[in-house]
Amino acid sequence: MTYSEKSGIGQSLLTKNETEYPLQVFSEVFMKYSLESILQSIKGVFTASFNVDLQRIIEAGHILASSLQETRTDKECTNCIYAKLLLVIIDMIDAQLGLAEVSMNRLIEEHEFHLFVTRPEIACHISTFRLVAARSRHLLRDINHKVKFGGGDFTLNPNMTKFNLAIFVDEITASFKLYEDATGRVIEIRNTVESSQTLLTDKVMLDIIMSSLIHVAYANSKKSTKVFILVEAANERLSFSVKSEGRQMSNTKVENLFKPLNGSITLANNWGANLYMAKKCIDVLGGVIRVLSEKYETVIQASLPCLLR
Repeated sequence: MTYSEKSGIGQSLLTKNETEYPLQVFSEVFMKYSLESILQSIKGVFTASFNVDLQRIIEAGHILASSLQETRTDKECTNCIYAKLLLVIIDMIDAQLGLAEVSMNRLIEEHEFHLFVTRPEIACHISTFRLVAARSRHLLRDINHKVKFGGGDFTLNPNMTKFNLAIFVDEITASFKLYEDATGRVIEIRNTVESSQTLLTDKVMLDIIMSSLIHVAYANSKKSTKVFILVEAANERLSFSVKSEGRQMSNTKVENLFKPLNGSITLANNWGANLYMAKKCIDVLGGVIRVLSEKYETVIQASLPCLLR
C-alpha cells in the first residue's frame, strides 16, 4: 500500500519506482529548478508545474519520514532532506514573487495615474502588494544565506540589527489586513511598546516568527472573527502573542504544528500554517514559544531576549 493510499489523499503523484526510492524525487526537482530557469519561464506554466512538483516532494518527504529504516540513519536523512526541501522552496517562491513584482510594476507604470485618480482603493492594494512582495523577497534571500548544514540537520546564523518596532509590526500585518474582506477575519493589534523605540535583534528571524504565529491563528480560527495581536516589551524581553477564536486543538495537533510538513500532504492544509521555522529561529535567539488551546480560543506566545532603545 502506498503512502497516498494510507493517508486517503487519492491518487499518488509518484511512480512505483519513486515510491520505493523517494530520494530520487528530490534529485529530480533539484535538477529541474534553478532561479535563472524559472525567471525565464512563463508565469502561468511555471505556477502549474511548481504546484505539482511541490506536492510530489511533500509526498516523498512523508514516505521518508515514515520509513522503517534504522532510526539514526533515517532521522539524519530526513532532517537533511527537509532542510534541502526548505531551500529549494525558498528559491522557487522567490522566483514567483519576482515575476509577480515585475508584472505589478508594469501595471503601475502604465496605469498608476489613472488608478490613483479613479480607483484609490485599487492603488492602495497595489502599493501594499509591492511592499509585501519586496519584504518577502528580502526575507527569503536573507534566510537562505543564514542556513548552515551539519550533522544531518541545519542551523541558522543570526544577524543582529537595529530597527523601529512599530514600523516593523505594521509591515508584518499589512498583508493580512489587505485580505480581511476575503478571509472574513479582522486583525486587532495592541502594541504597548513606544512608537519611537528601536529593537536590536535579527529582523528576518523575527519576521518569520511573527508571520508564522499569525498564519497559524488564521488556519485555526473561525471565519468572521477577530485575530488579536499583542506586542509587549519589559526587562529586555519582547513578547508577541496571537489569540484566535475557534475549536480547541488536540495535543497531537499542537505537536504537529512544530513538524516541517505539519502532518499534511496537501498545499491547502500545509502552506505556511506551522511553527517549524519559527521554533528554529526562537531557539537560535534564546527565546521560548508556548501554545495554549482551550475550548473556544487558542493563544500562541513567543518570548525572546532583545535590546530596546
